[in-house]
Amino acid sequence: MIKAVGLFSGGLDSMLAVKLVQEQGIAVDVLHYDIGFGSLGMSRRVKKKQAEVSWERLEQQLGIPIQRIDVTREFLPIVLHPKHGYGSTMNPCIDCKIFILQQAKEYMHAHQAHFIFTGEVVGQRPMSQHRHTLLQIEREAGVSGYLLRPLSAKLLDPTIPEQEGWIDREQLLDISGRGRSDQLELARKYDLQYQQPAGGCLLTDPHFAVRLQDLIQSKPEDKITPEDIALLKLGRHFRLPDNLRVIVGRHEPDNLLLEQYTAGRWTVQLRDYQGPLALIEGDPTDDQFRQLAQLIVSYT
Repeated sequence: MIKAVGLFSGGLDSMLAVKLVQEQGIAVDVLHYDIGFGSLGMSRRVKKKQAEVSWERLEQQLGIPIQRIDVTREFLPIVLHPKHGYGSTMNPCIDCKIFILQQAKEYMHAHQAHFIFTGEVVGQRPMSQHRHTLLQIEREAGVSGYLLRPLSAKLLDPTIPEQEGWIDREQLLDISGRGRSDQLELARKYDLQYQQPAGGCLLTDPHFAVRLQDLIQSKPEDKITPEDIALLKLGRHFRLPDNLRVIVGRHEPDNLLLEQYTAGRWTVQLRDYQGPLALIEGDPTDDQFRQLAQLIVSYT
């Protein structure tokens, strides 16, 4: 039986790609590589709960499990030193796609799969989904010919899976550009409940990029951990003298998440009143503790 590796971002295009491949009787292993900067699931930390489709619900609709693989630690050096540079802020989109495809290639060989596919659409994203860039990415990742993009396959040269008859090219699509009408029509056809776009990769967010740059400037690169990255997503951030970093929860969901990272850090919280939790990295002086108390009161 033909077997394919599907790269899954969590959005509608990824779901449609899986459906198109499954319809042709191909076994699919679905992989979601967590690089540490994705926004999927981040709505749980905002005060007003947004509609969110759970992983379990996504798996039910696809009929197969989604393997979630954390590669934050492996991806960090690429964020810090991207070969192909950054996009609008600190997003190394081209290097990221090459990295993910290299991970998928290793999985493909280890699990005797025949090819890889993604939900990419030609011309949908300015930096990484132009035709020539797509070809460059698969070439540098070492997957030329073995990477299928079902939503745009008819706009691209036939891949080895198509040439070998593993998958019927005529049943694939020719979607391009940033419009969503074709995808929405397919979502209705398959009756899919899907994750609404929520800002995409946090590395494209200017405010998040400022926090990341501050972290890089204040901590040796080899000491930066996935936990440091997770904390960048939470609370209000302040930098005090003596390289002291303070993270103040914005609301109760933030406080609950910050409580998971108290080990090895000072914490400050009002004793007799409800208010934010603050995490402190570094060793505050008595004067700084008083300053921190005033800071917390100001956000209570």
